[in-house]
Amino acid sequence: MNIANLSLRPTSSCSFHRRRMEQQEVPQAQGRPEDGVGDPYFPGLGNPGYDAQHYTIQAKVDVQDNQLEVKSKMEAVATQELPSFNLDFQGFAISDVKVNGQPAQFQRQGRELIISPQAPLPQGQSFEVDVAYAGRPEPYHSPYAPIPLGWSHRNDSTYVLSEPDGASAWFPVNDHPQDKATYSFEVTVPKPYVAAANGRLIETRPGYDDVKGVETSTYKFEAREPMASYLATVTVGELTSQEEFSRSGVPIRHYFPVDLAREASHDFGRTAEMLDFFSEKFGPYPFETYGGAVIDASVGGAALETQTMPIFERGMVTGDRRMETVLVHELAHQWFGNSVSVKNWKDIWLNEGFATYAQWLWLEKNQGSDALERQVQRVHRNLGWNQDGPPIADPGPHELFSGNVYMRGGVTMHALRKTIGDEAFFSTLRTYTERFRDKNASTEDFIAVASQVSGQDLNPFFDRWVRQTTLPPLPA
Repeated sequence: MNIANLSLRPTSSCSFHRRRMEQQEVPQAQGRPEDGVGDPYFPGLGNPGYDAQHYTIQAKVDVQDNQLEVKSKMEAVATQELPSFNLDFQGFAISDVKVNGQPAQFQRQGRELIISPQAPLPQGQSFEVDVAYAGRPEPYHSPYAPIPLGWSHRNDSTYVLSEPDGASAWFPVNDHPQDKATYSFEVTVPKPYVAAANGRLIETRPGYDDVKGVETSTYKFEAREPMASYLATVTVGELTSQEEFSRSGVPIRHYFPVDLAREASHDFGRTAEMLDFFSEKFGPYPFETYGGAVIDASVGGAALETQTMPIFERGMVTGDRRMETVLVHELAHQWFGNSVSVKNWKDIWLNEGFATYAQWLWLEKNQGSDALERQVQRVHRNLGWNQDGPPIADPGPHELFSGNVYMRGGVTMHALRKTIGDEAFFSTLRTYTERFRDKNASTEDFIAVASQVSGQDLNPFFDRWVRQTTLPPLPA
């Protein structure tokens, strides 16, 4: 995630976040601890007892009135006997719930949807859950994020931002990165609107809405690689698409507002070059497709690394490529955060620190190693002025998006590179992304990889840099 060019202003980038926390009493994450997957920051987030395999979301969108009609399906495997089970879901009016095609009893408790099938599901059984619901989506104001989450509507367009706990504001889901799944999206919108979602566009078909008396278009997307729930997104608007391929053959499809297409086309013009550059540094691009979407949001300078299709607020588009660092940041997340996801939310520095350092690698590519060193020295000095924050390996739920997590994480990566050398450093990144592709990783997992590849015990290094508050000096 990038908020108001967070990556460029380490000492003040999260002022909005902090002000909002000071002005309100912050509630704890909802849900009973026994309903969660064990994340220490979010004890009620996610649900045990099953492993989600695939989600299908069929949505009919009334853009002007901001109304949704949705049929969602979760395909899962029971990991224990389930007389009942929970999904994370809030809002909307539910009209029908079925388990394996049979009507099921359900009740709602806070953000939990509790479902009781007609007979207990035995351990190891595959099952399907269908939920039909409708209504006006309401943005979810999470106490842990600086912007509204879930499905948002603005100026006859819609978009979804869900990090860290907002996916349940628009579809029933096991809402924690530990339970990744593949996705299918089928989104029907009135013409001339266009819908975009994660994955590859595999079908566009015309239709007609007899009730509204309007022509429609249905867009079907398949996200075939496992994805954490907060990375799922749909955006709808008067959009135009632009297509190209990277040198390595990855298809790239961007979605831009029609009135901003010229400027956005220029600003996104080096995407293929970026993708090829990071494929050399981090290992092969981990997904089937890529491309950005520009949204008309009210959050000001926000971007999120939604899988295969990161989204960017239209205010970032200037036509002079000033947004390149943000583009690079969200692209790097496709490896660090999306393909390799956090095991628990306290590990978020693995996402944001790595993506921040990717910006500096792009700076090094374009302006040379001296420019990189100056950037790191400048950020290190800024960090040294304020060392009263928590360690980045355990920042606390209200500091997930603090400048310290991003900037100290980036400086830590550079310090590691200086400590073990370029060959071992980039080999560590490639080994890490290969070993944990489509999986979850913790700080300890990364330390183990770096120690193995470098042939050094790096626990003392990481103790100083990510587990303690005092900022170490940069290696010579």
